[in-house]
Amino acid sequence: MNLIQQIQNFTIYDWLLAIGLIALLGIQFFTLRKQKSSKRFKIKIALNLVFWLIVCLFIINPKWEKSTDSNRVLVYGNDVPLSVVNQLKDSLKIQESFSQKSFDKSLIENPNFANQVGKVYIVGQDAKPEILSKVAGHAIEWIPSFKENELQELHWSAVLRKGDMQEVSGKINLTESNILYLKWGKQTIDSVKLSKGFNNFSLKVPVFTLGASSFDLFLGDDNLRSIEFFAQKTQAFRVLMILTNPDFESKTLADWLGRNGNQVKIISTVAKNTQSAVSINQIDSNFTPDIIITDPSNAGNSLVKKAYSEGKSIFFINLSQADLAAKSINQALGTNWTFKRISTQENIPISADLTALPYSIQAHDFQKSIGDFPIAIQKKNGTVSVSLLNETFPLMLSGDSLSYMKIWQGALHLLRPSNATNALLAAPVFKDSPTEITINSAESLAKIKVEKDTVNAQKSDINPFSSQVNYTFRATGWQKLGDSIEVFVENSETQLAKSHLLQPYLNASPTKSGESQKLSVEIPEWLWLVMFVLVLGALWIEPKV
Repeated sequence: MNLIQQIQNFTIYDWLLAIGLIALLGIQFFTLRKQKSSKRFKIKIALNLVFWLIVCLFIINPKWEKSTDSNRVLVYGNDVPLSVVNQLKDSLKIQESFSQKSFDKSLIENPNFANQVGKVYIVGQDAKPEILSKVAGHAIEWIPSFKENELQELHWSAVLRKGDMQEVSGKINLTESNILYLKWGKQTIDSVKLSKGFNNFSLKVPVFTLGASSFDLFLGDDNLRSIEFFAQKTQAFRVLMILTNPDFESKTLADWLGRNGNQVKIISTVAKNTQSAVSINQIDSNFTPDIIITDPSNAGNSLVKKAYSEGKSIFFINLSQADLAAKSINQALGTNWTFKRISTQENIPISADLTALPYSIQAHDFQKSIGDFPIAIQKKNGTVSVSLLNETFPLMLSGDSLSYMKIWQGALHLLRPSNATNALLAAPVFKDSPTEITINSAESLAKIKVEKDTVNAQKSDINPFSSQVNYTFRATGWQKLGDSIEVFVENSETQLAKSHLLQPYLNASPTKSGESQKLSVEIPEWLWLVMFVLVLGALWIEPKV
C-alpha cells in the first residue's frame, strides 16, 4: 500500500492525530522564534525537529518486509536469555526467532502467517495458550529451560487405597551427584542415588495412611516439594494360610494381616493326620479365601489347586531349597519358575535385618517383579507369587514396622482382589488445567460430583464399568471428588504447571509445513526507548551547556 492509499484510508482519528502532530511542530517553532538571536539556535531547531520526527515515527510505527525461510521458527519466553536464543538458532540452523509477544502480534496482524510457518520450536515453559492454539496443527518441539537442580517432570497418583504402591517418578538435571529422598515426617521411606547431569528417577512406597496425605521430596537436605495424595480405605480380603511347620514368621504375618482388618484363617499341621485351625477376625461360615499363603510342600494341596483353578492368588513363602521349590510349584500348578544361584553364601543380605536365599528369579512371560525385593508373580489361570526372602519378623522386633509393611503391602498389592470402586487420577493436578478423571465402578455412573459441580460422565467404549470425566478445577487446595474422595489442586503458576500445559500440543500430529515468505519487520521497543532517552536528554542538557 503506497502513501496516497494510506492517506485515502485515514479515519477521523488519524486526521485528528495528524493535525495534532502539525500543531506540535508549530508550537515548537513558535517557541524557538523568541530565541532566534541565540548562538545555539540551529542546534535547538535540529533537536526539536529530531524529537518531532521520533514522535511521528513512533505513532506511525513504520514497517518493512524481508524475505525469510519460515519452515522452522523459534519462539522464546520472557524467562529465556537472548544468549540462549542465539545459541539455539546457531545449533538448529534456524533463521527466524520471535519473542512470544512479537509472534502473537504477527499471528494477529497477518491471517496467513500461521499457514506459512512450519515447525515451531518453543523455548522455555512460559508459552501462552492462545499462541499454542493458533499453531496446534504444526509440528511443535519443546526445548525446556529449567534451572539446574530443578524438577523438570514429576508424576504420582492423586488417589490410591491404603496398601497400594505409590510411585513418584520424574526428571531432574543435577550439578553434582546427590541423593533423592521420599520422607514421611522425619523418616525416610525410600531413596535413590542420582548422578551428575540428567536423571530419570522413580521412588516407590506402599501407602500406609488414610485420607488426605502428604510425603516430602528431598534432594539432599533441600525440600523440593510436597507429594499430596488421598488414600482411601482398602476393602478387606480373606487370607487362608496353610502351614506345614508354623513358625514365628507366619504368626507375625498373620497377626499383621489381622490388625489391618483382613480375615485370616490358619490351618497348620500339628501331628500326622492332625490339623488345627485358628481364625483372626470374624469369619463367615462359608469362608472362601481370596489369597492362599503357604509353603512349597503344599503346592499339590487340593485347596491350593482348587483356588488356583478358580483364578485366586497363591503366595509361596518360607522357601528353603529354591530349586526343589520351583520344581514342586511348576509341577503342581503348571508355572515356569526358574531360580539362578548368584552366590556361594548360604544367604545374601538385603538390609541390616533382612536376608534372602542366594538366588535370583529368572524372567519369564506373564511374570512381574514386585518392588526391590526378590519377590515376583506369574499370571495364568490364577496368580502365583514366590518370595525368596528369609525371615522378615526381625524387622518388627527391631521396631522397623515401616520396612515390614513396605515388604508385605508391596507383595500382596497385586494378589488381592480389586476394589468395587476405584478413582484413577494422575498428579500433580493444576488449577485451570483440564484433568482427566476415571472412575471404575460395578455400578453404571451417569454423573460424577466434582467440587460443587455435577458433571456428566462419558462411559468407556471398551470397559462398560469405566467412566471418564474431563474437568478443570478452579480452586486450589483439597477439593471434593464424589462423596468421600478429595483431590489436591496446585497453583498453575509454577514451572511444572507451565510445562504441563504444553503437553497436549506436543502430542498433536503435524499437518502443516512452512515455506519461504516475506515477514513484516518493525523497530523494536528497546530501540524506541533508547531514541527517546537520547533526544530528551539532549533537549534537557543543551540549555545548561
